[in-house]
Amino acid sequence: MPALLAMTTFAFAGFAVMLPVAPMHMVALGGDEFLAGLVNAVLMAATILTQLVVERMRSWMGWRVSLALACLLLGLPALGEILATAPGQVLALAAVRGIGFGIVTVSGSSAVGALFPPERRGRAIGAYGLAVAGAQLVLTPISPWIADQAGLPVALAVAALPLVGIPFALAAGGAIAKHARAAAEAGAGGTGSAPVPHASPREERRALARLWPPILALTAVTCAGGAITTFTPQFVPDAVLTVVALFLYTAAAAFARWAVGGPADRFGADRFILPGLAIAALGLGSIAAGISGLLGSASPVLLIGGAVLVGTAFGTMQNVTLVRAFEVAGEHAKGVASTAWNVAFDAGTGVGALAIGALAAGTSFTLSFLALTALCLVVAVLLAVVRRATRSA
Repeated sequence: MPALLAMTTFAFAGFAVMLPVAPMHMVALGGDEFLAGLVNAVLMAATILTQLVVERMRSWMGWRVSLALACLLLGLPALGEILATAPGQVLALAAVRGIGFGIVTVSGSSAVGALFPPERRGRAIGAYGLAVAGAQLVLTPISPWIADQAGLPVALAVAALPLVGIPFALAAGGAIAKHARAAAEAGAGGTGSAPVPHASPREERRALARLWPPILALTAVTCAGGAITTFTPQFVPDAVLTVVALFLYTAAAAFARWAVGGPADRFGADRFILPGLAIAALGLGSIAAGISGLLGSASPVLLIGGAVLVGTAFGTMQNVTLVRAFEVAGEHAKGVASTAWNVAFDAGTGVGALAIGALAAGTSFTLSFLALTALCLVVAVLLAVVRRATRSA
């Protein structure tokens, strides 16, 4: 687990830097809000396409090679972007980064699901979430400032940190593979519980049919997260306020993802999904009010408060929706649950960046965040109705 956490920290460090910096680079090259949003949309599209084949790829490539390749594909394009001079080059490099990110996201959550039993997964996911959020907590808020003060090339060089994670990826991959072999040998020798078999195609389809409620909830909240991490440097006029907003957003997400692990194990993850959506809607509405400037001097407070609320919801939903996905999919289909969850997470992030960029280019960021508020409320009402109907049946 320590090597996995170290690799995850370095891999997500590069990802954290590039989320706001790559769109800033696009704007510096002459792109508008739509093209700025398109950068992270392309990143997430490539991520999703990769996630759909990661399980098969890892079956013949192995844990060590696949994790090391992920770090390589996340780090090298950041260095390559230093030389980029056209919007198309930024988009192409975003796609390459998406391949690496797709590998590391599915593999990381699959490793947690494989290494820990159901009764400990909430806390394990919380610890994994801290590794994910640790570098993001520092680098996502400060990377726009680094780009402004030291220049984009310096920020892009920092984004190559995933290359430092390659040795840890090799160590983590070896440890995970060893654990899998030991579990298989224990089951075959009758000295332990038999390993859980892979789901059949029919079981995979049934698992997917059961997964839609937590997946839909996650998608709604990650749309909000994608919009905040992509466009905060654009809709917040002050550089210091941008750093503060992104720092508190990331800190709230990290703390919530860790803190909710124990209660989710004790009381059930499903209980936290509707409150998470409600908190997200409240935070998004606050951000919309802050952007509008209608409340004058209160606008910075609304922006900061909204960022904290959305971050809290974002971290909470990262934990409880993954735990819930493992629960409803069943032990045979943990890989299906991991892939579906990661696809939803990244689809929401990409759609949020692209849709909000397009909407803001045609209207305003205020209306864009009001639309996100409505999305979270509609999803919450839908899931509440479905839950009530299911209990009555």
